Amino acid sequence: MYQYFIAPIIGFLFGSLPFAWLIVKIVAGKDVREEGSGSVSSRNTIRTAGYFWATLTSFLDISKGFLAVFITRFYLASTVAMNSSDDLSILCAALAGIGAFAGHLWMPWMKFKGGKGFAVLLGSMIVINPYGLLVWIISILLFLVIIRYSYLAGLSATISFALLGTFFYIFTVPNLYWSSWAVMVHGWGIVIILVLRLIPDYKAMRRGDIKRWSGMKVSQWMK
Repeated sequence: MYQYFIAPIIGFLFGSLPFAWLIVKIVAGKDVREEGSGSVSSRNTIRTAGYFWATLTSFLDISKGFLAVFITRFYLASTVAMNSSDDLSILCAALAGIGAFAGHLWMPWMKFKGGKGFAVLLGSMIVINPYGLLVWIISILLFLVIIRYSYLAGLSATISFALLGTFFYIFTVPNLYWSSWAVMVHGWGIVIILVLRLIPDYKAMRRGDIKRWSGMKVSQWMK
């Protein structure tokens, strides 16, 4: 049972790797926390190092979520799967995914600054629930057009993912990915952490400090 305690720690350590900070420091000689929005994210990397390095940052952030969950699911939790149900090994993976998400949002090496964590979430869902990943991507694009606040769109898409996982679990649709209660735990765990992380952004939005998204314009990204 020790796997359930180690899984989120492994995830947190993976998630807390500050790739945006490292890349910006090496390429531009700047501290990404002191530039733009101050977030340790690929979007802020665009402002300080350019699109190529931001793309690399996104890939590395996705890999954090993927590797944390993959290693936990197929190596750490392999003994759990052999000795009990597969749901419990998926739970280990879910806990690692939640840990990776939290680690990216609050990086201890960055004085607990971080990004929004959506790239890390994407990477973890590749392993935990690829069907849910498709739903999440479609939802975030849809909500981005409707709401036009990127962080609210991400939260709305994540809630949709969690609700759908809950629906399939309750009605026991026979599907390996959707019918597992561990998928539901992963979804709602991410939602709770994301709500806590976005409280400051919501307050900033109410003050008018955060502007609505109005298209993928270079001028906006570079502000």
